[in-house]
Amino acid sequence: MGLSLLQRLPGDLIMFDLFTLGILSVAFIAALVDTSLGMCYGTILSPILLIAGYPPEVVVPTILFSQLVVDIGGGLTHTKVKNFTKKDVKVALLVAIPATIFVSLGVFLNVNLPKIITKTYIGLIVTLLGLLLLLGIKLRKTSKRLVFISGIAGFNKGFMGGGFGPVVVSGQIVLNHDVRPSVSIGDIGEIPVCIAGLLAFTVLGNLSFLPIYLIVTIPALIASLIGPHITMKIGQKNYAEKVIGVVTLILGFITILKIIFG
Repeated sequence: MGLSLLQRLPGDLIMFDLFTLGILSVAFIAALVDTSLGMCYGTILSPILLIAGYPPEVVVPTILFSQLVVDIGGGLTHTKVKNFTKKDVKVALLVAIPATIFVSLGVFLNVNLPKIITKTYIGLIVTLLGLLLLLGIKLRKTSKRLVFISGIAGFNKGFMGGGFGPVVVSGQIVLNHDVRPSVSIGDIGEIPVCIAGLLAFTVLGNLSFLPIYLIVTIPALIASLIGPHITMKIGQKNYAEKVIGVVTLILGFITILKIIFG
């Protein structure tokens, strides 16, 4: 009976339903990965939305808005299950402040640069992040280096919507932080970054509420309440990083190939 009903529906409506279901599924998975491992929400979702045909000036605010909701929901849950405690506040500030400052620069360049440059940067940076995750390369950092890298991460967030978590979370782990606070700080420290990015889009006159915001945000919020519980159970995340590395590498290649072949 379900099949006969589908056969009676217009073809374009069926395609729209399948398309929407795909976006919903990817948003849920991206948020689940992000709130459990502290990375790859924008890195996974940005290329998918670009491949789906959304322009960068729509993709980035969509991710910033939904990421804000994800980080708030995930941050509250991380705090509830004690992944994030009072002793982690200082590191969270070292991440949040420089990232918040540089996100506006990323937004400015996203809005003003030709779209092919924006898409090329996204494809290359996602490919690079995938390679770094696959090879297990992590940066040795002091607190000063964390501030510097957080600034780069904030710029990435405003410019491409992704590339924040993989830099910040991996860096903290290299500094001998446990996985649980590293992941939670990656999410909580991103809250002011997303707010600043959305404000920058508003000031530049390129922010308007679109249906894609809700399509992405609703499943992502649900996943954000689940992810922190997974974080509690993670003792060794090398295998998970390799899987994420493969996914991001593939997405980066697809984005670049789409630019080359149109």
